[in-house]
Amino acid sequence: MMGFPSELRSQNLPLPNSTIAEEQDYAFAYGLFRDGLFQNAAAQFASFVKKHPQSIKVQDAQFLHADCFFEMEKFGDAAREFSAFIKQYPASPFSDNARFKLGDTYARLNRKIDAIETYKSILDQPRNPAVAGEAAYWIGEIYFKDSDLANALKYYTLSFEGYPGHRLQDYAAYSAGWANQKKGEYARAAEWYRLLIEKLPQSALVPSARVKIGECYFSLKEYKRAIDELAETRTKIDSAALRGDADYIVAESYYSLNDFENAARKYESFLKDYPGHRLTNEVQYAMAWSFFKSRRFAEAADAFGRIPSGELELARAAAYRKGVAEKLAAHRSNALASFRQVYEKDRQSDYADNALYDAGLILFEDKKLDEAIGLFRKVVTEYSRGDAAADASMMLGECYAGISAFDSARVYYGKALNVEGTSFETKVNSLYQVAWSNFKLRNYKESASGFSRFLTAYAGHPRSLEAQYWLAESDYLGGDYKNALKHYLDVVKNSTHPRREESMYGIGWSHYRLNDFPRAIDAFERLILSFPSGKFSFDARLRLGDCYFQQKDYKKAAGAYRTVIRLFAKNEGADYALYQLGQTYYRSGDHDQATDQFAALLTTYPKSNLADDAQFAVGWIKFQRKDFLGAIRDFQATISSYPASDLIPRATYSIGDAYYNLRQYGPAEKAYREVLQRYPKSPVAADALTGIQYCLVAQGKSKEAVGAIDDYVKENPTSPNTEQLEIKKAELFFSQRQFLDAAIAYRAFARQRKSSALRPQALFWLGKSLQEADSALAASGAYQEAADAPGASVNIRGNALLESARIFLKLKSYEQAYKVLADAENTLSTTEFAPEVAYTKGLVFLDNNALDDAKTAFEFVVSKYPATVEADKARNALARMAIAAKQYSTAQELAQAVATSRTDEVGAEAQYLSGLAFEQNAEWQQAVTAYLRLRYVFPSHERWLARAYVGLGHSYEQVHDSAKARESYQQVLKMLQSGAEFDEATLRLTNLGRE
Repeated sequence: MMGFPSELRSQNLPLPNSTIAEEQDYAFAYGLFRDGLFQNAAAQFASFVKKHPQSIKVQDAQFLHADCFFEMEKFGDAAREFSAFIKQYPASPFSDNARFKLGDTYARLNRKIDAIETYKSILDQPRNPAVAGEAAYWIGEIYFKDSDLANALKYYTLSFEGYPGHRLQDYAAYSAGWANQKKGEYARAAEWYRLLIEKLPQSALVPSARVKIGECYFSLKEYKRAIDELAETRTKIDSAALRGDADYIVAESYYSLNDFENAARKYESFLKDYPGHRLTNEVQYAMAWSFFKSRRFAEAADAFGRIPSGELELARAAAYRKGVAEKLAAHRSNALASFRQVYEKDRQSDYADNALYDAGLILFEDKKLDEAIGLFRKVVTEYSRGDAAADASMMLGECYAGISAFDSARVYYGKALNVEGTSFETKVNSLYQVAWSNFKLRNYKESASGFSRFLTAYAGHPRSLEAQYWLAESDYLGGDYKNALKHYLDVVKNSTHPRREESMYGIGWSHYRLNDFPRAIDAFERLILSFPSGKFSFDARLRLGDCYFQQKDYKKAAGAYRTVIRLFAKNEGADYALYQLGQTYYRSGDHDQATDQFAALLTTYPKSNLADDAQFAVGWIKFQRKDFLGAIRDFQATISSYPASDLIPRATYSIGDAYYNLRQYGPAEKAYREVLQRYPKSPVAADALTGIQYCLVAQGKSKEAVGAIDDYVKENPTSPNTEQLEIKKAELFFSQRQFLDAAIAYRAFARQRKSSALRPQALFWLGKSLQEADSALAASGAYQEAADAPGASVNIRGNALLESARIFLKLKSYEQAYKVLADAENTLSTTEFAPEVAYTKGLVFLDNNALDDAKTAFEFVVSKYPATVEADKARNALARMAIAAKQYSTAQELAQAVATSRTDEVGAEAQYLSGLAFEQNAEWQQAVTAYLRLRYVFPSHERWLARAYVGLGHSYEQVHDSAKARESYQQVLKMLQSGAEFDEATLRLTNLGRE
């Protein structure tokens, strides 16, 4: 507690009407008191009172006599003397001071009630406001120390507000803030601290109060506000220790915002700026965690390793975390050494068992199973009640299974299940492995029972498919064939059964036929790994290549095909691998390698039934490279070398295309007509007819182009191309922008060809034609009919419903739009259109001003389809909504997530939104930077660039850089000739000219 509140002690002045001896006696006693010789002073003051009972200084002497006992910390004597003084001189000018000192004395004696009552007696009839203010403060302190925060706040408030000007007024405000913090009333606490700063700016507590305000915002989880508050006031904090506290809160705020990079930087700056600070070790530990969270594991390990051993608990935690970080940094030997050191240094540590367990895991992963067993056993025996005991029992089972000691494995898996507090995943794995161990021991009835129990307990767990397969195997080997057959398709990992080859091969083909290529790859790879020389080895490897090819992972496909060619060059079917290798190079854009592979096939396997395909492919590559004369020669070689090939019609047709691209329309038309004459029923006949049309149009014979179709249909009434050609006729009208004629043609086809597979396509393009002809409602009807048409592909259905919804959105017919999108959601939920449907739904909500629904819809797109372009479009939409709601930091986070991950128009829009958010929040310099970034990173996206220049100009205006503002607006005028941005830039230039 603080000492005497007011300097009211008597001075060593001559006493009126006193003798020299009296003056000397008082001066002697007072001098002893002043020099801290309190025992002697007490004796002299007592002597003075006795010798000079009538002296005017008697009250002073008796007061100071009591005070001597207080200063000597003889609080019992002090309490007696102060009580006697108050009783003897109730009206004395020293009465309040005596009461204050008595209260202080009682407090020192821990007589809290007596202290409070004594302090309160001052407040009942205060003679000196300064003493009363301090008395109220110390009452608050007593209550605070007793955790009676409500009464503490009451008297802190009374001290601050009721008695302004006393020397502890700033402490009263500060303590009120701290009491509110203790209560969890952080906003109120911040108000008190701010009140202290405003009312008593010269107080030595002001720097600490500034830090405390940041601390309150941190406790309120208003981390951004804490950062901003402390950044603003940091320069006003003189104390290095307090600045360190402030910087620590800023770093912690970044950490709490999951901004681990900034957190780490702040922690590093703290350690550099405040060596020896009381928070140094905590900061070092937090910095290590920031590195860890940022996946900078090597740096994290180094940082954890710098925690000194003096702070035992923190050092223990850091030592263990160092090992974890080293393991994640792939420094496995270092991690192993660290974990061993944690255990060996203090076996009673809370981390000792975890360190042993993690060390065992490293050894297990490194296939050092005997050593791993030794460590896991230590965990089980020395820390049987520890949180790692169950996992260690399970890992003992894993180790014994790894050396095929399944009897021991079964025992330890069982023990893991019986350990109290076993985690969910350990229970799942151990229950499964008990059954598996029985299977490996050929206890098939027991294994079947075990897998059945597993499926009952964890039906939805990922391992349930694995359990179903081994349940089937157990049933089969136990003679229960009916149940075995039911589960054979549920094949999963880690099987060594000698008769799995056939079922694994069948599963691979099943997934392939279902176009589930990842699962097919998994099945074929398992088959190859399990049976590398088996009867399906060649075909499984070949199908691996096909799976990767279908996934468009051409690099892996090429690797698989090369493996087949190297290992099975003489196998029937190796030519297929060589051909597919050429295709992979072609699809990946390496045309030289593709040509080489096709040429190698022609040389190595000249009698292959793929030779004609290879010859044609060489020509097609030249065609793609615009070497049309070379392509013509190869197409002609295909025709002459392989006269029975079914590629002859296509080769002939491609010759026409090559001549067409050379603008030799006569030879091109001749080749196309040869297709129609010699191969009228060929799939390329319709395309040949289209080629004839293009040739005729190019030669200025547009009217003959439509007639050519009618002539072909008339001459080939039974041709399978008739329907396709009728569609081509409509397409010709559409391409010539004769949209009403196109609509008539498409409508006629849809009415006359109700069972045609092309009817959905015709209806869709009827919608397109009507839309181009400004018949929006009729177009919507056509789209809906296309979507509902029997046999409509997912592509047709998806595009038709989306186009229909967009029409209703444009017409602001929201209910109709919702209805169409609901249909789309029901029928397209598992297709590639699902993200676009969900995003469009958000647009409808947004246009209808249903902002909550729009936000929910866009957030759903981001959550459900995070890697799609629609997700980034949704993020942009959410950013716009956040800007409208003045939630600028949210808008920035959303916009930057898109802008920094894309280079297309969606990314450009996001970068514009970043600038707009800064601009709307009057953060002009940041807005300038964001808009300039769009200029340099997205220079080709003029739509957003123009908008950015307008915003850039406005931002420059706000920072009074008229020259750059004018330059920005002039850029808009150079880019555009009209439009909103053009008009705004023109107006702003005009206004600049008036300044």
